[in-house]
Amino acid sequence: MLRFCLLVCFALSAQSLYAAPQPDKVAEVAAGKLKEAKVSWWGFDAEDSTEFLQAAINSKVPRLIVDKQASAWITGPLFAVSDQEIVFEEGVELLAKAGLFLGRGDSLLLAGDTKNLKLVGLGKGATLRMRKSDYHTAPYTKAEWRHGISLRGVENVTVDNLSIVSTGGDGIYIAGGRVSYSRNVTIRNVICDDNNRQGISVISVDKLLIEDCVLKNTQGTPPAAGIDFEPNKPVDQLTDCVIRRCVFENNGSRGVVIATEPLQKPMSIRIEDCLFKGNKYFGFELSVSPKREHGRLEGSCELIRCRFEDCAAGAIRINRKDVASLLTIKETTIVNCGAKAENNPIQLEFSDFIDFGGIDFGVVHITDTFNRPPLVLLDSFGHPKNVRGTLHLRRNEKTETIEIDDAWFVKEYPKVLRNVPVQELSPQQFIPLEKANVNVDTTFPRVWHRRQGNYWIYAEKGTPIRLALAVRQVGRNEIGGSIGVLTLPDGKTNRFNIPADQAKEFEFVLDTAPETGVYHLSVRVGIHAVQMLRCNQTVVLPASPPLFLFQPRGTLYLHVPVGSKEFGVRVRGSAVKASVVDPFGKTVWTEDNIIGAVQFDRTAQEGKIDGLWQIVLDRPSKRYFQDCHITVLGVPPLLGLNPKQLLVPCSK
Repeated sequence: MLRFCLLVCFALSAQSLYAAPQPDKVAEVAAGKLKEAKVSWWGFDAEDSTEFLQAAINSKVPRLIVDKQASAWITGPLFAVSDQEIVFEEGVELLAKAGLFLGRGDSLLLAGDTKNLKLVGLGKGATLRMRKSDYHTAPYTKAEWRHGISLRGVENVTVDNLSIVSTGGDGIYIAGGRVSYSRNVTIRNVICDDNNRQGISVISVDKLLIEDCVLKNTQGTPPAAGIDFEPNKPVDQLTDCVIRRCVFENNGSRGVVIATEPLQKPMSIRIEDCLFKGNKYFGFELSVSPKREHGRLEGSCELIRCRFEDCAAGAIRINRKDVASLLTIKETTIVNCGAKAENNPIQLEFSDFIDFGGIDFGVVHITDTFNRPPLVLLDSFGHPKNVRGTLHLRRNEKTETIEIDDAWFVKEYPKVLRNVPVQELSPQQFIPLEKANVNVDTTFPRVWHRRQGNYWIYAEKGTPIRLALAVRQVGRNEIGGSIGVLTLPDGKTNRFNIPADQAKEFEFVLDTAPETGVYHLSVRVGIHAVQMLRCNQTVVLPASPPLFLFQPRGTLYLHVPVGSKEFGVRVRGSAVKASVVDPFGKTVWTEDNIIGAVQFDRTAQEGKIDGLWQIVLDRPSKRYFQDCHITVLGVPPLLGLNPKQLLVPCSK
């Protein structure tokens, strides 16, 4: 009897830990009599409170309190409304329910085209938590958009004093909705921890303030940054964005990355009094050069009174920065950034023939242990314009001052790459050098395309096309399903899937080619690599855009047509060894341990250039073998996997 009474008392005690629904209060809210409410008035379920949370939000009560219960508020996706403040009591946890969020874009809280929204944690704050590890396995479809808080086309939104943890995408995502940008967004005292893609992604916004936040331990899907400014469309904008007193720590790649390629409107971003510590790649990376058809990007970016410590690849990387925009760096401190001797603290990279420059470093204090330059120009496509600064370097108790200006770059980098243009490709203009024996499959050497394989396959009408592909895992993420698209000469497509269980060898057969000409095969494999194992037709690799290869070892063949004036081969690596062999079998150029861009080029005035050339790729002698890009210049950018399988221009 005593035991029974104890059990009853325990049950009643446990039940009392949860607030009871109060339908009379709910009715008063509906009648507009109450301007403040608690979610528990609608109800609480320890296993799933989605309906209660959403009903409370939908009441449009001006101030809604998510009150603390004995356990977390477990929920599915929620949708915010305008003109509401949602207050989370201290210690409240909003937890994504296991087995839900199966949609690739299901977020914990979505605010779409809403205005005047506040999300505030009281006291020591509250936590919004998802189940990142669950989303990497079945039954979930792989995705990077299961965000904690998704703000799309919002205006006047504040997120304050919350922790956003272990999402399947970003902690916070900010973009346009019905209008192309969000406006007046404040994020304050927020911790974004262990999120899958970014702590915060900023796609399109006007007037953004992020202050006193911690963005840490981002890991999963690239870019894996603390904050990523990355517009998707030319109509997006990044204006009046301020980040202050934030910490970017132990993120899988960068602390902050700004990649604004499609942007047309002038940008304005200011980052001040921030700490970048222990990030696995760079602390800060900026790449602002737009696509050529969009013209030059104007605007400014400021990095003021920031400190960089122990960032593995370096402190600051500036890539493809157009001189039309201005980057100002003032009162910066860099301590032990670049874990290996080849990783310099500050790195500038052209990546193309653009007007690179517009950087004021001010005074930068650098403490380093390696005997290496504190600032390097990785790709010598030219000399930067309007780059200034004073670097105070301290190394092994010795100090050195380096004045950076135009003359310094000319002195340190006397050789620059020659601008040899890339020829346009039109499949109708090419035929095989030798007719293929369609009864025999040619086996190809190991040449792995990274992320996407592109192949031109020449077939005559009525012959079969047989090929085999292999997909190789790169990084920790397992191989999922891959997609192949075979585009016929008339533009029609034949789409097929490569299941994960057939990744090691997948065979594709087109019984009868419907017409004679070039068939374009594109195979998308995510972050992984794909290889053509064999084919019964002539196969070449288009190298425009540049051929993106993974740990390439082997020989590629290049046909230089008679009458060519000039040609070149540009190799951009991280790292690789490359050699060029002329038509007489002589190795005329070799570069080892390639980091950045190097180039071999020759003109007809320098000797015979028409004929069959070889590009030999191999493992570097000192560095870790990684990716490389191959660009063919001045002649048709088509590379063969076999010396007898080449496409050449049709005779006029």
